[in-house]
Amino acid sequence: MHPLQIFNFCPKCGSKNFLINSNYSKKCLDCSFEYFKNPIIGVAVLVYNESGKILCLQRERNPGKGLLGLPGGFVDLGESIEEAAIREVKEETGIEIENLKLVDNIPNSYIYSEMEQAPLDFYFTANITKNALLKEQKGETSHLRFVSPKEINPDSFAMESTRIYLKKHILK
Repeated sequence: MHPLQIFNFCPKCGSKNFLINSNYSKKCLDCSFEYFKNPIIGVAVLVYNESGKILCLQRERNPGKGLLGLPGGFVDLGESIEEAAIREVKEETGIEIENLKLVDNIPNSYIYSEMEQAPLDFYFTANITKNALLKEQKGETSHLRFVSPKEINPDSFAMESTRIYLKKHILK
């Protein structure tokens, strides 16, 4: 369901006169509050080890529970996309990374909590730091493993934006 169809009352004054104003906004006719549905910002990192293999994980939550993913997540308020990428890799894998480089950004779309989500996902590459030890984070990720780029099957990844990224940059 589109987010603008879910919110029926103005979040500022509670009025029922909270009407669709455009494809991306609703406006209250009583207090003039306007809500915009903008993309949320996501990050994902292709972490390479010394052998050139890519770190993959199994997703523990929806969307895509049980499918493969890359370390990543959402950018917090006040955080840059680079800071978010470094933080998310550490949170999900326990490792530090270096040589972080922005490679691409790809719009994504999926249903979460019965509502359409539309993140704009920023994709990075990085290298694992020497002597880093992988540590699975229960509730976030499982089955952390490094995979040769030749063994990557984009269709086994949860996110459409990740499948597009892999086809565009890894399997070219």
